[in-house]
Amino acid sequence: MQRFHARSARARFIPHMLVPLVTLLLSVPLMASGPIEPVGSPKRPAPAWHALINATVIPAPGERIENATIVFRNGVITSIAPDAAPPQGATVHDCSGLLIAPAFIDAFVEVQTPDLAAAAQDRHWSVTVQPERSALLGPGLTEAQRKRLHADGFGVAHIVPRGAVFAGRSATVLTSESSEFHHPIPSVLPAPPFHTVTFTVSSWGERRFPGSKMGAIALIRQTLSDADWYRDAAWSDRQSDAVGEPVRRNASLEALADNGKLLFATDNVLDTLRSAKLAAESGRQAVYIGSGEEYKRLSAIADIDPTLIVPLRFPAMPEINTPGERNAVNLRDLMSWEQAPANLRRLNSAGVTAAITSSRIPNGQSFFENLRLAIACGLSEDDALAMLTTTPAQILALDHRIGRIAPGQLANMQVIEGDSLFAEDRKLRSLWIAGVEHRLDPADRYDFEAKWGGTLPIGDGVDVTLTIGPGNRIAVTQAPDEPAEDDGESKKPQTIPTSRVNIADNRLSFMLDLSAFDIHGRVFASAILEGDDLYARLELPDGGSLDWTARRLPPEEAAEDQEDKPQDKKPSTRERTLLARAADIPDELHLPFGPFGFDALPEQEHLILTNATIWTSGPDGILTDAEIEIRDGKIAYVGEARPAHDPGARVIHLEGRHITPGLIDCHSHTGISGGVNEGTFSSTAMVRIEDVIDPDAVNWYRQLAGGLTAASQLHGSANAIGGQNSVVKLRWGVAHPDQMRLEGAPPGIKFALGENVKQSNWGDTATTRYPQTRMGVETFIIDRFLAAQQYAAERADPNKNRRRDLELEALAEILDGRRLIHCHSYRQDEILMLCRVAERFGFTIGTFQHVLEGYKVAEHILQHSLGGSAFSDWWAYKFEVFDAIPENGAIMHDVGVIVSFNSDSDEMARRMNIEAAKAVKYGGIEPDEALKFVTLNPAIQLGIEHRVGSLEVGKDADIAVWSGNPLSTLSRCEMTIVDGRVLFSLEMDARLRTHADAERRRIIQKILALEDAPRGETSADEDAEAEYDGADSIEEPDLRSGAQIDFAHMRIGGCSHGCDSCSEPLPIHLLEIEYIWMLNNGIDPRRTRPGQCGCGEGAAFIYSY
Repeated sequence: MQRFHARSARARFIPHMLVPLVTLLLSVPLMASGPIEPVGSPKRPAPAWHALINATVIPAPGERIENATIVFRNGVITSIAPDAAPPQGATVHDCSGLLIAPAFIDAFVEVQTPDLAAAAQDRHWSVTVQPERSALLGPGLTEAQRKRLHADGFGVAHIVPRGAVFAGRSATVLTSESSEFHHPIPSVLPAPPFHTVTFTVSSWGERRFPGSKMGAIALIRQTLSDADWYRDAAWSDRQSDAVGEPVRRNASLEALADNGKLLFATDNVLDTLRSAKLAAESGRQAVYIGSGEEYKRLSAIADIDPTLIVPLRFPAMPEINTPGERNAVNLRDLMSWEQAPANLRRLNSAGVTAAITSSRIPNGQSFFENLRLAIACGLSEDDALAMLTTTPAQILALDHRIGRIAPGQLANMQVIEGDSLFAEDRKLRSLWIAGVEHRLDPADRYDFEAKWGGTLPIGDGVDVTLTIGPGNRIAVTQAPDEPAEDDGESKKPQTIPTSRVNIADNRLSFMLDLSAFDIHGRVFASAILEGDDLYARLELPDGGSLDWTARRLPPEEAAEDQEDKPQDKKPSTRERTLLARAADIPDELHLPFGPFGFDALPEQEHLILTNATIWTSGPDGILTDAEIEIRDGKIAYVGEARPAHDPGARVIHLEGRHITPGLIDCHSHTGISGGVNEGTFSSTAMVRIEDVIDPDAVNWYRQLAGGLTAASQLHGSANAIGGQNSVVKLRWGVAHPDQMRLEGAPPGIKFALGENVKQSNWGDTATTRYPQTRMGVETFIIDRFLAAQQYAAERADPNKNRRRDLELEALAEILDGRRLIHCHSYRQDEILMLCRVAERFGFTIGTFQHVLEGYKVAEHILQHSLGGSAFSDWWAYKFEVFDAIPENGAIMHDVGVIVSFNSDSDEMARRMNIEAAKAVKYGGIEPDEALKFVTLNPAIQLGIEHRVGSLEVGKDADIAVWSGNPLSTLSRCEMTIVDGRVLFSLEMDARLRTHADAERRRIIQKILALEDAPRGETSADEDAEAEYDGADSIEEPDLRSGAQIDFAHMRIGGCSHGCDSCSEPLPIHLLEIEYIWMLNNGIDPRRTRPGQCGCGEGAAFIYSY
């Protein structure tokens, strides 16, 4: 392995950094390169000097020049001016009736790039970290990508590698082939590359780090930190790492050490926010590939002031063809379908810098149709053009070369028929890329159907008109001689006979009869179409040839006697569909996006809740006929009900109700994006749950409805040392995920013991990850703590240049008492093991989680931890929990252990009060003490009891209001307050449900009303269903009342897949079984249709009246 010392660092570092530059230069064709002409052959003209005249030009967004002349030479624009004459010597192209605009720039096109050699000694240890590779190492744009980009008007593409977390450097290229004849500009443009970063994870079968989104984020964070350390080590006087060895050369870190911009390719709006945090932590500039759903958290996106490259990725139309589909469709999906096309308009209005990419458009959707839909939703055409030209040019630091039609810019232009850049019938005639014209698909680009005027070089010249019509019909006519002044009659045009017409691509050939001009025999004519010119050659019968040129003539004027009436062009069906979809989109967006969201976060009210029974979970115990006052998000008063109140407060009378502290779940997996476990390594202490908080998870709202106000989000139990936890408040409706975090909560980390860790139930292939035994788990934990001790000592030594290690850093915080362990545990022997490890290293454990055999070793738990967070009554669900008993929590409590009950479940977290009641049922715990199992005790275990867990003056106003005794199964939560904000109440919930139902019905009706909706053809069964649904006169028996169905009148409908096997009749007894099952499950058999039975292939039955 190659090494270097600081005194030779500069000599080694610079040449290595030049390798990518040399590779790039070798991949660029020389400007003077081209085919070598055969000796003695006529020299081909290099078409490098052009003038486009008589055009309507949009040189930049918001600008327009009529009758303009654009001159460019060697691929670069030299002038643009109205009414200017073309220079002599330039190839002139008459663009009358045509619109010319800058070619588009796609700032994000993913390309295949070869993987670098695995396990190379001078590379990063992870195969997903390949920043040293370049998008130029692969084939670049495929032919299919070029064809698509050309068809949409893109002249430049920013290509990025795919397939890794650090995927490599990007490059900016022309979308033309680099080998094109006499191309005047290199195909690779001199733009600074970006480092492409993604959240790519391995599949379950690969079991390679990272296996979760939080693992990918941890890898990015560590790698960027390593790159900074590596750069500083390379240029400093320190020559050795912590163990006295020279710093080893690492090509991956060298590539990142240039501090170049990062390009984060994300899939959703939360990942964009996460990427921005990583960029800010590393101190690097970044650009973000958006998801098209930034509207879902627009305020948070605007706050980070990002530069975005946004795809026109719109959700597919929800399937609502049947009643079952209409009932099953998710409101969030309906809202996304409606709101996504307005995303760009909202970003633009919020002042967010955004470019548009044609990448990531779903199958079945087209770039221009989606772009036009975005324009119909309020994005102006000028802003759309800017997002496709000037903005991406600025992002790529090439705005001095591309993005506009101006002197000094590359001659990258679109030539469009008509007067509108984004019209429905937009027809792109040609695309100029660096001064070279690219015709489009032959079916569209070679338009011969027109009248062409020219002069045959016969005698003094014969003026002719060539008329080409549909079906390759050609008529050649000679213009008549001018009549004499005394001859008032005009002569008719003379027709020149033609035959054997053939048109292929841009080539035309036919036969002419020129006997009227003393040329006897058949004359063969061949022509090539170039823009509006036909360059033709006549092959004469005597072997000679004549060259001539014909030019496309403008359309004839309408007949004088035709009434000059304005003809209003009716919009097409597709256009009407587009406009209908864009109409009436609500401006207000709720947080979170979807049902139960708020248009604004509720205010912190001045509230007085009076005449209630208050369970304080504090020194005051249970207070009757009491009240609590909330001001500025804090508890201002708790005590007896007062006769008079502050007139500025809102007073709520709660006779018969009970008030408790907001409930706390010490073990939650709610709201974690991209995987709860990073189980690829036995220690993943570097991963952080706080990196992947999902504030959109609807279970937060459901848990608020159960009185829950705080939770500890824990890593899973797949490995001995898991990830860092996140303590959050259920702040439903906040703008940014980080706003859910409970400020000041001591950091924690998940450990785990038992069957999960040693992979007992992972299958026969999961036998290679150490440790595989319980004694191995103990040894592994001890080893990592010893490593953390050594790491902390080396980091503290100013004479050692120790690399920051985020995994060991977290473990060192445990040893320092700055991070709490929350350990998944079942058996008494393993609980004792960890207690002895804690004693050996001198730290206190936070909690034993689940702790099902805690009752056997309660004294040790009391001595070495803050308590046990147990399951209330789970047992016998796997072998290692067979000794679990429901009295476990009560026994530990009686010994003096601080006990909490946790959910470990999205669903159970909705009824933690009932879990607390089980301590009364199974252990005889006093009710007010039992309530502490889900209030004060988990707060103590999490180190947040100074903020929450009890109702005391000065604490956070996190409160739940109950209809009755909170430990009763008959009571329900009526109101939940977090930080003095009412985030749930029965009245609020009813309003939100009404609104959600109305929104669902409104959007469904909008979809049903659309014309030409791409939902596929209507089947005969759907037509039958529509007819059936309209038959209001049919009297339907109440199936719930036991009404009998005559099975003899049943008939087979048919399979949704159309397979033959489903057309065979079933025996009547099987029909009875099927229908009895349907009735027992609340399904009306007469309403079932093909594909609705759930089997996917079997017959569906239709009742015949």
